[in-house]
Amino acid sequence: MKTVKLQMKHMLAVLIFLPIIAEAHSSDNPVDDIAKYDQTVTKRQSEFKQSQQTEEKIQNLQDQISALESKILTLRNLMASDYPHIKEKMSKYKFDYMESVDDTLVQLKKVITQTDTLLNQ
Repeated sequence: MKTVKLQMKHMLAVLIFLPIIAEAHSSDNPVDDIAKYDQTVTKRQSEFKQSQQTEEKIQNLQDQISALESKILTLRNLMASDYPHIKEKMSKYKFDYMESVDDTLVQLKKVITQTDTLLNQ
C-alpha cells in the first residue's frame, strides 16, 4: 500500500512539473535551439579523443546524449506544432525536419560507437 501511495505521489509530481519543465526549455526560435544542440554534440565529439580520464569521457558522452535528447524533443515539438506543413516539405521556419532527424541519428550512432570504445578500454 505504501508503495502504491509513493508511486502515485511521484506520478502526481511529474504531472505537475512536466509543463513547467517543458515551458522552461522552449524559446522563440526552435531552429536556433536545434543548431545549438548540433554545435554542442559536434564540439563534444571532437573533444572525446582528447579526454585523458575515463570520468571526462563519461561526462562527455553524457553531455552528448543530453544534447541529442533535447534536440529530438525540440524536433518532435516543432513537427507537432507545424504538422500541416511537413508533408509539403515546407515550414514557417524554412527548415528540413527529416534531414535534421537523419543528422541526429548519425550523431547518435557516433555517440554509441564512442561509448563502445570507452567500455572496451
